Amino acid sequence: MREIVIFTDGDVDVPKQYADRVQVLPQYYYFNPEEMYGDEKVLDRKTFFEKLKTTRAYTAGANPDFVRRKFEQVLKEGKDIVCVACSSGMSGTYNTIYATGQELKEAYPKATIEVIDSLNMTMAAGFLCADAVDAADEGKTAAEVAEIVRNKIDKIDIYFIVDEFKYLVQGGRVSPAVGKIGDVLNIKVILTIREGKIVAFKKVRGQKMAFKSISDIVKEKENARIGAIYVGNEELFNTCKEAVSCKDSVELNLIISSHVGPNTTGVAIERK
Repeated sequence: MREIVIFTDGDVDVPKQYADRVQVLPQYYYFNPEEMYGDEKVLDRKTFFEKLKTTRAYTAGANPDFVRRKFEQVLKEGKDIVCVACSSGMSGTYNTIYATGQELKEAYPKATIEVIDSLNMTMAAGFLCADAVDAADEGKTAAEVAEIVRNKIDKIDIYFIVDEFKYLVQGGRVSPAVGKIGDVLNIKVILTIREGKIVAFKKVRGQKMAFKSISDIVKEKENARIGAIYVGNEELFNTCKEAVSCKDSVELNLIISSHVGPNTTGVAIERK
């Protein structure tokens, strides 16, 4: 049985107990195009959000040369690859990784290289990485692991609220029309991801009702995994975590943080 190495990319946040089992292909962020962060060079969260207050952050997808080098290190060792990538609807990274994998299949015909479009982001896609690790530990082949993960994509959801829509609008992650809804006084928009893109799920009056709605969503069905997402506002995060009564959590990667701003939190759910 060939060993399987699980990969993901910088838009995905893996639950802590699985983090050392998943290799991350970095994405990049910058405030000045002459100074890129995300690989060897990173900003601490405090510095990042201080900069974000006054300067727009930009992002860039995975570097194909970096992806190739990391994949080849694994393939030369006779191992197979399963990569759970962020949504192709919000990033070109999936296409970059997929194309690299297809090229390497010709050079390593005995290897299995599976690149999966999670149609999601952050911890929601991270739950799929956890599923991949669990399946590999059960002795499944790379192809079987990939099939298990793909069958779980429709069972993954994410719901979140943002304080300022300007970050999502300027980054092209939501339409200006959706952004204007969030500008209405005391209206909170619960956002979700459908078919790989961010859409408005529900409008409610005030933050308290937003968290109650998210809590109700979590309680609707039996769930295999639930996790809260911390961005930059600890009070907001703790309110969310208490509302959904979950123990699992992640810090949102700085790639997505640049598109949502610090006053954001949410919950990722994997249904049974």
